[in-house]
Amino acid sequence: MAGKAKFDQEAAFKAIVGADRSQEAGTVVQPVADARKSKDRVQRSYFIDRDIDKALRRMALEEEKNLTESINEILRKGLKKYL
Repeated sequence: MAGKAKFDQEAAFKAIVGADRSQEAGTVVQPVADARKSKDRVQRSYFIDRDIDKALRRMALEEEKNLTESINEILRKGLKKYL
């Protein structure tokens, strides 16, 4: 039986970004989130109804915000007396 195929990281990268594009030396990758924001955040997982999920996603798209920002805004409004 043949051995396991090894993961080729370079091939996977080229498959994602395209073979004609490669990372240039010295390219700085910017962090996605501001360091101050991520320091004060925690990751949690909750089960929500499908219709609420669809409404949240639609709202985020219409307001041109990411889903996290939209959900935090809604929760802050709803939890105002507890914050």
